[in-house]
Amino acid sequence: MLIVAAVRAAPMGLPSQATMAQQFQVPQFIEREARLIGPLTIKQTAFLVTGGVILFILWFILAKWLFFILAPFLSIFFLLLSFVRVNGRPLLEFFFSFFSFFLSAQVFIWQKIEHKEKTLEKKGQALEKYGGPPGTDATSITKQGIKDLAKKLDE
Repeated sequence: MLIVAAVRAAPMGLPSQATMAQQFQVPQFIEREARLIGPLTIKQTAFLVTGGVILFILWFILAKWLFFILAPFLSIFFLLLSFVRVNGRPLLEFFFSFFSFFLSAQVFIWQKIEHKEKTLEKKGQALEKYGGPPGTDATSITKQGIKDLAKKLDE
């Protein structure tokens, strides 16, 4: 893809007020991974080679009947890791994100909002439930009395 830009030349020694066209090569496919073997990327090749090495080692370690049971599952697993993409992301990265979401702590942001009237009402309700100090009637407590008491306690 070529982009043509018009640049107005400066009057100092260059063609007078002429318009010159310059071409700039714009890079494309920046997010493409480098290919290692044919159409396979480095990661895909690494997953397939790792799967092959594991199957090769299991061939000598396990009994043949057990190897033939496990080999298809391991082969499919490494093929999925190599070629499957979920929402444009490799499957391994998707698995890491999936499990880290459930294993990490969730962050909840709490912001305290004070409502003075509700706070006073709650204090009054608490005093009514308590009954107030000995010798006083719970119905005689007023908001002004609570404010006076709060001022005394703050001193």
